[in-house]
Amino acid sequence: MEKLAKFVKNIELGIGMLAISVFFITIVIQVFSRYAGLTVMWTGEVSTYSFTWAVFMGAGVMTYENKHFAFNSFLEKLSFKNQEILKIIIAVIVMIFSAAILYYGILITSKFWNYRWIEFPEVKMGYTWLCVPILGATSVLYCLNHISKYVHAIKHGGSSV
Repeated sequence: MEKLAKFVKNIELGIGMLAISVFFITIVIQVFSRYAGLTVMWTGEVSTYSFTWAVFMGAGVMTYENKHFAFNSFLEKLSFKNQEILKIIIAVIVMIFSAAILYYGILITSKFWNYRWIEFPEVKMGYTWLCVPILGATSVLYCLNHISKYVHAIKHGGSSV
C-alpha cells in the first residue's frame, strides 16, 4: 500500500506544482498587463481556479506527510504502544473527515459539472470542482496507509515512521 500511496502522492504533488505555476504565471501576466494599460480578463479566473487546485492538491500531500494539526507534546508522553494507538485514532478521524470531503466533493462536482467559466465558456466548472473529491479520495488512501503502518508497528514493536 505504501508504494501506491507514494505514487499517488507524487502525481498529486506534480498537479499541485503545475497549478501553482499556472497561478504564478497568470499573476505575472496580470501585473504586467495592468502596468502596460491593458486589460486581460481571463487571468483573474485562471489564477483563482489554479490556486484552488494548488491548495487542494497540497492539502492531500500534507495528509500523506502527516503534517496536519497534532499535539506532539502529549504524544511524546505516552508509551510506544499508546502513541501508535493515538496515531490510529487521529488517522481514523482524519479519514472520516476525508470521506466526507470525498462524498460532498462528488455531489458538488456533479451539481456544477455543466456550469461554465465566464471567460472560457467552453470549459466546464466541473473540472474546477474536481479537486475536492480528488483530495477526499487521496486523503482516505493516505489515512489507510498510515493506519496499516501503525498497526504493523504495534504488532512488531517497531517505529511506524
